[in-house]
Amino acid sequence: MKPLHYTASALALGLALMGNAQAVTTIPFWHSMEGELGKEVDSLAQRFNAENPDYKIVPTYKGNYEQNLSAGIAAFRTGNAPAILQ
Repeated sequence: MKPLHYTASALALGLALMGNAQAVTTIPFWHSMEGELGKEVDSLAQRFNAENPDYKIVPTYKGNYEQNLSAGIAAFRTGNAPAILQ
């Protein structure tokens, strides 16, 4: 019975330590908003990132809507699409 207890304890300890080793989930966000709207997007992302340390939104301006969409399609075709495209 003791070997089972030791195994269970080691497994529980390993799982507990694994929870601390998780990396931050990065969320790429490509957008078409420039000027004041682009600044607001950056501000919203910064606030979200500050309130949610397990996640990091990375907003990236990709040009006007057509340029952004073309970049998104090209990225999708190569398997590198962003998580959010707006």
